[in-house]
Amino acid sequence: MTSRDVNEAAAHYRATYDTALSELLSRIWGGNLHLGLFSNPDEALPQAQLRANHHMAAASRCQAGQVVVEAACGVGSTARYLAENYGVRVRATNIAESQLTEARELTERAGLGHLVDFSFADYHELPFADASFDVWWCQEALLYAVDKRRVLEEAIRVVRPSGRLIMSDLLLGDGVAGSEREDFTSKLKAPHMWSMGHWDRLIAGLPVCVAERHDWGAHAAPTFRNVLANFEGVRDEFTGRLGTAAMEAARERLSIQYEFAQAGKLSWCFYALVR
Repeated sequence: MTSRDVNEAAAHYRATYDTALSELLSRIWGGNLHLGLFSNPDEALPQAQLRANHHMAAASRCQAGQVVVEAACGVGSTARYLAENYGVRVRATNIAESQLTEARELTERAGLGHLVDFSFADYHELPFADASFDVWWCQEALLYAVDKRRVLEEAIRVVRPSGRLIMSDLLLGDGVAGSEREDFTSKLKAPHMWSMGHWDRLIAGLPVCVAERHDWGAHAAPTFRNVLANFEGVRDEFTGRLGTAAMEAARERLSIQYEFAQAGKLSWCFYALVR
C-alpha cells in the first residue's frame, strides 16, 4: 500500500467520525465504542464491555507506572479504564478530532487528565521514539487499516523488548466474497477487512510470540443487538441533528453487522503478542 492509500483511508474515516455521528455512536455504545464479552446473551452490554476490558488488561500485564500507547482510541473509554484501574499512563491517539475533543472532556471530568494524554496520530506512522512504551493497544479499529503489516511493525517499533501488543478486531469470514463483501465493506467504509486466517499469517511472520489468541465471534451478535436497541431509543433526538438519510444509513450499518454476526459471517478476534 502507498502513502496515498493510507491518507485517503484516513480522510474517509475523518469524514465519517468528525461529525455529529461521533456523538451518536458514543451514546448508543454507552461511551465505550467496543464489543463485549457476554456471560449470557441477555447480559447488559456495559457489563460485557467491562469483562472484555478486564480480560484484555490482564493479558497486557500492565502495572502502575508503566506507559501504554493506545492506537485509534475513540472517545478514550479504554484509556480511562486502564489509568483508573491499573495506574498506568496512557498516550491515546486518534485521527478524528471530534472524538479527541470528547475524549479530553470526559477524561478531565473523570479527574484522570494527569494520567491520560490525547493526541492526533495515525497508527500507520506513530510519532514516538523506538521502545517508548510497555504496551501497545488497539481495539476494533484495525479493520480500517490500509496496511496492517505497517501498523503492527509500528507497534513493535514503539514497544520495549518483552512488552506486549494487545489487539482485537472485527473480522469477515473467508466465505464472504464478491458483491456481498463489497456491499458490506462499502457500508462500513472498511474495504480492507480481514479474516482471522489473514491475521494468523501476518503475525506468524513478525518478531513476536503469541501469548493469547481467541475467536470471540459468538459475542458479536449480542453486542450489535444491544447497540441497535440503544439506537432506537435515541432515533428521534438525533434525526433532528443528523437528518433522516444519515440516521437511516447509520441504522443500516448496524443492522447489517448484526445480520452478518447472526449468520456467522462477522466475527471478532483477540490477540496478546509479546515483543
